[in-house]
Order: sequence, then structure tokens, then C-alpha cells
Amino acid sequence: MLLRTVLGTWSLLLLGWWVLSGIVQNGQAWSQETIGLTARQVVEQWLESYPQHLHRAVALTTSSFREGMSQEEWVATRGLFLKGLGLKYVRAKVVNEEFGGHEAHVMVQAHIVTMMGDQPQDELYILVANPGGGWLIDQVEVYTESFNRVP
Repeated sequence: MLLRTVLGTWSLLLLGWWVLSGIVQNGQAWSQETIGLTARQVVEQWLESYPQHLHRAVALTTSSFREGMSQEEWVATRGLFLKGLGLKYVRAKVVNEEFGGHEAHVMVQAHIVTMMGDQPQDELYILVANPGGGWLIDQVEVYTESFNRVP
């Protein structure tokens, strides 16, 4: 009985450490937020969180996406920028998904509003696979109608 209690306590401590610290493989810290989620689900969570709840959204990204910044630093700097911009999503819909090896591409048709006006845009989310399961956003490419027009 004592052994089972000690092992149970030890297991809980290990589980707690694992959940709080995230998995680290190949020099990449993996968020527990995305374990078991599909690439599409990660993007959908991003769209529900960004930009109003950056502390949630940042857990869905790689260090490369954040340009090497810690999660806290990224939230602090990005939050000030977005507040000044007044960015809001009016609507966003996943329209395509493609997978190749350890990378997924999720295309979103979105409509955003900023203090400069409103803009329809396509957003390509490039996600990398977590070796333990799940995905993280590594890049976002934005295509707007005004950028794609011939002058």
C-alpha cells in the first residue's frame, strides 16, 4: 500500500512537471495546448484567441514564429501593437488543409477590421508537427486583394 501511494505521488509529480514545462524535443519546446489537436483545430483555436487573448494564442506558436521571443515578451510587444492597430476578425473560415510529412498548411479566408478600415484576406498557416502529437503554428502568410492586384 505504501509503495502504491509513493508511486502514485511520484507519478502525479512527474505528470505535473510534464504539463507545466512542455515537451522539449530537437531543441523545440512543445506546448501541451496542442497535444492531440489536428492542424485545423490549432488554427481554429488561434482564430478564437487572437488578438483578444494573446496569452492563449501564444501557446499555439513556435519560437520561430515569435522570432525567438519568449511567450511573455511576444505577448507584451504584440499586444501593444495590436491594441494600437485595433485589429479584429469579423469572420474567418478554414477553406483548405494540406499535409506533407511534418508540415501542414491550413488556408483561411478572413475578413478583418482595423482602425485603417476593413480588409478581406487569405491567410496561410504553416504548422509543424509535434513529435508527441499535435501541431504548432510556425508561420502565417497573409494575402490581400490589394497586394495581388496588377498596378
